[in-house]
Amino acid sequence: MNMELKKRVEELEKENRELKENLAHREDFIHNTFGRYLTDEVLDWVLNSKESNVVGGERREVTMLFTDMRDSTALSESMHSCEFIDMLNHFLSEMTNLINAWNGNILDFVGDAIVAVFGAPKPNEDAARDAVACAVAMQRNMDTVNEWNLSRGYPGISVGIGIHTGEAILGNIGSDIRLKYDMIGRNVNLAARIEGFTKGGQILISEEAYKAAGKKVKINPETDLWVNPKGIQEKIHLYDVIGFGSKIIPQ
Repeated sequence: MNMELKKRVEELEKENRELKENLAHREDFIHNTFGRYLTDEVLDWVLNSKESNVVGGERREVTMLFTDMRDSTALSESMHSCEFIDMLNHFLSEMTNLINAWNGNILDFVGDAIVAVFGAPKPNEDAARDAVACAVAMQRNMDTVNEWNLSRGYPGISVGIGIHTGEAILGNIGSDIRLKYDMIGRNVNLAARIEGFTKGGQILISEEAYKAAGKKVKINPETDLWVNPKGIQEKIHLYDVIGFGSKIIPQ
């Protein structure tokens, strides 16, 4: 009887080990496959949160970052399509690495544009600081991006970045068939409008983002803007960021 019990225990332990190994392989497969489309933070939320498969969301203050490559339409028409995609993918890859490093989550690529959020799905009290520091790192890295471009005979490129801090609705948007983690609301639209006022190589941030980001943000008061974005009744103050801490954007 003891021998039979011992044998059964050994069989159960073997089945348990195999089950754990299969689960580990499954998790690795999911992360390796869907990690190309979602950041680790969003992917973990999708896999582990009870709310991740439910249509709906929550209101939360976050910091939104929008980027756009300048003259991309003209470049796409003047370059061979494969070369343009190669250049674009390298640029997006470099920017993605920096956004991930600064605790941001990319919600969408819209052609050559990037839509990212800081402070969601996990709250981050330093979201504004991280977003501005990330933007500075992105602009500082454009020299490296363009060195890579020129080494392959591609043209140099520039990017404008707009940042705003405010309340947005975040969560699953879509249907029972297809869901997407995203953000919507007036402040999201405003963040996109702010980016539209930037020049290539420039970072413009709202007053809300400036106040929330902390004292390390370096601005150029002489190039601040007062603008009247479409859909916004009053003029808003935009700050021209030239650095963060000791890191200054090359002019």
